[in-house]
Amino acid sequence: MVLCVSSRNLLRHLRVLAQQFKGISSITELDSLSRCQMEFNSGAGGVEAMLFAGELMHMYQKFAHRHGFSWQQIQVDTVALGGIRSAIIGVGGPSCYALLKFEAGVHRVQRVPITDKTRVHTSTASVAVLPEPENPELHLPKNDIKMETMRASGPGGQNVNQRSTACRMVHIPSGTVVKCMEERTQLQNINIAYRRLASILLQRLVDAAESKFSSSRKLQVSTLARAAKIRTYNFKDNRITDHRIKFTTNKMQDFMNGGETLDEMIDMLQEEHLIESMVEEQNKALEKSQVKK
Repeated sequence: MVLCVSSRNLLRHLRVLAQQFKGISSITELDSLSRCQMEFNSGAGGVEAMLFAGELMHMYQKFAHRHGFSWQQIQVDTVALGGIRSAIIGVGGPSCYALLKFEAGVHRVQRVPITDKTRVHTSTASVAVLPEPENPELHLPKNDIKMETMRASGPGGQNVNQRSTACRMVHIPSGTVVKCMEERTQLQNINIAYRRLASILLQRLVDAAESKFSSSRKLQVSTLARAAKIRTYNFKDNRITDHRIKFTTNKMQDFMNGGETLDEMIDMLQEEHLIESMVEEQNKALEKSQVKK
């Protein structure tokens, strides 16, 4: 990541301090994961929301490329004007989950859309970031999985239409179901289904861990955090504001290109998270000491 010297030193210092607080490891131990999955969904705003969702996806794709991360389209539902209704992307690279996890939430855009030049519209798109275990199959016992193969629907040629390349996978204990039919071979679809299912189940463990911490945290990575408005992109005033850390930048173009301005915001989010975590652990320690007295 491209950091200024002061930011790099501050992050290093905060991480050293964080190691002194044992409870923090339960949340941050996933930060070393080199794989995660990003979900994009258009929200309120019709076509404009779909266009914005597509722009967000491309923004993070450029960010991933700049950091040397892999970018795999698992599922993308596109629209005619170039936007997306929804998408699931696999991202791979050193500590990619740690970098991207606080991008989850509702992103709001304010601008004059191409579909209506008469006034400024407000639209939304949501982003989710799920941790992906390094070896999904090891986390999913065969006895807990029910798998079915079927013929895929839609474009793809004779191989897709005549062979059972699609996969439906059920996690029996939780009833969670995933389907995959994007790839041309059954093996590829099965592998993706395993990854998808493992990520969903791991996210639930994250939710359970976060439920033990204070709900007053500004930075959370639980499923509930996806419904919170985290950032506003005001194109008219050339301004992007992150509402959790009150950070504002006017470098709209660099930010939307996944540039160093996005790096800067991510660094500030990580700093805030470490500070919040340490303060919370310290408060818990004080409470325990008072109870003993």
